[in-house]
Amino acid sequence: MNQKFIFILAILIVAGLSACGNSSAPTMSADDVKASAVANAWAAVTLTQAAMPTSTSAPTAIPPTHTPFPSVVPFPTIPPLQSTVPAGNPTADPCNDVPPTKPKGATVQIELVNKSDGRVSPLSFGMVAPNSLGECGTYTFYLGNHETSTQTVLAGCYWGYGYIDTPSVAKTAEYLCVTDAANVAAIWISNEVIGFH
Repeated sequence: MNQKFIFILAILIVAGLSACGNSSAPTMSADDVKASAVANAWAAVTLTQAAMPTSTSAPTAIPPTHTPFPSVVPFPTIPPLQSTVPAGNPTADPCNDVPPTKPKGATVQIELVNKSDGRVSPLSFGMVAPNSLGECGTYTFYLGNHETSTQTVLAGCYWGYGYIDTPSVAKTAEYLCVTDAANVAAIWISNEVIGFH
């Protein structure tokens, strides 16, 4: 029994010493390193491609066409309120057209003052009736917030209509007649009314 015990003890000692011995770490060959790098690169490419969204529409050969802006809403007809105003319709031709660039009739200066809470974009200022030479037209002005602008217009009576970006609409309560070339008429645009000041 003693011999068996010594034999088992000797096997255990040999097994213990071999387990505690100095073992070197396994090394990779250059081919193994290269193969691992290639495998990692392909895995990254595969994951990137899988994460990209797929196209749901076929590419078009012709670019989309330009969509024009909506047309301008026509201005309402404002009935005359004073008996001294010449008869006429503010939406009738030629007063709805652009005024002449070099007028032959008398001109006056007006000072437009924006007293509204926003920009006036645009302010339409149209003649009620043609002058004695048949000249007529509707002017278009743009005024920034609290801006003042001096303009030269044909002498005559006008209606006014302005879109304000607050949002609100300003319009004349009566026709504004500007016929005195010696005076600059001050016209104020508030949030709702366009009138003399």
